[in-house]
Amino acid sequence: MNKRNKTIFVLLVLSHLILVILALTSRLDCFFNDASLRKGKAADFFAVYQAGSNMLEGESVYLDNEGESTPYSYPFRYLPFTGYTIGVVANIFSPFTAYYVWILCCEILLGINIYLTWKLCKKKSYFLIASIPWLLFTPYLIEVFMGQWTFLLTSLLFYSMYGLLKNSKFLYSFLITPIIKPNALIIAPLFLRHKKIQLLFLTGLSILFTSIPYFLFFKEDVGVFLRNFQDAWYSHGGNLGFKSLYYLVAIKYISVPWPRIWFFGFMLVTGLLTLYLTFKSKNKVFGFTLWICYYFLIYKDVWEHHYVLLMPAFALIISQLGLYIKNLLTKKHMLIILSFLLIALPTIFPLQYLFRDNVPIEPDELSAFFVIPYHSIKILGVIILYIWTSVNIKNEKER
Repeated sequence: MNKRNKTIFVLLVLSHLILVILALTSRLDCFFNDASLRKGKAADFFAVYQAGSNMLEGESVYLDNEGESTPYSYPFRYLPFTGYTIGVVANIFSPFTAYYVWILCCEILLGINIYLTWKLCKKKSYFLIASIPWLLFTPYLIEVFMGQWTFLLTSLLFYSMYGLLKNSKFLYSFLITPIIKPNALIIAPLFLRHKKIQLLFLTGLSILFTSIPYFLFFKEDVGVFLRNFQDAWYSHGGNLGFKSLYYLVAIKYISVPWPRIWFFGFMLVTGLLTLYLTFKSKNKVFGFTLWICYYFLIYKDVWEHHYVLLMPAFALIISQLGLYIKNLLTKKHMLIILSFLLIALPTIFPLQYLFRDNVPIEPDELSAFFVIPYHSIKILGVIILYIWTSVNIKNEKER
């Protein structure tokens, strides 16, 4: 990088650190539903901390002992691995000390991600723009505020993509992803397309070997964990996925006949299209992007922090296809820029402060003229990204 670009990069890093500090000190709460209306800072981290505490007491990691070892927490929902490993280790420290250690770990992961992005850039002139999805992405701010685990999953998925692109052992980072969060398996078809059968087999074994011994001791927990996969139809102010938006429009406001059948058809058609495009394209980044987008289009519970899963998609697109300062605002790249801005910037949640007293309140209690845009903005960015990627795959085929 030249001197000017180095200066800009340093400013980006400093801006990132300032935003993280502001988020951790609750200065940005008004921008986020989860920070304003949920249990409090570190609540998701405390779920794993409490699970580890339960394990040390010889109890189920899924036992809802809220307030026993932490000030508050959400129920533990993941496979037991994180509870009996990270959760147990976290109990070396007090709850909030462990939380801040975890935030430091997230920042270290982010630094590694930026370094690997530098190595991936086909031209180093791409790096400055490719670093922005890692450094200036507001879903990351609510991720660290809540002490969530999605960024750990995001980083591992990014490392596996780095391995796929570079044909290196980083590929095997994928082995760990489903035992952090099972939704990582959404990108399994990409590895199948590129004949990584051994990787998928070993991933299956990692799930079995890290889960079966626990479930043999706590047999009743199998049913508790499987509740995560029950179908659900609802919306709430924290749910920013397409299924939540569909529920609001098709069921709450319009009452479309047979809404579940229509949505199942949408899932099926979009899933088959994604599968078709994945196997038709040689571009691994496009395949990864499509499947991450598909997750946001079909999953029942999409929280704002889940959007960190798109950080590597944008970084990979820029590093591989080329986006630098001089061509940033050209017509060719307008859709990808628009998609990024819709997803990376905060929602319109804080606008309620302009129109009402006694705020914040759940957005879904407000007028449909607020609720629909609130639930639409980020998922519109996903739809644009999905369409942009699909069109590029079509053009790739024609060439």
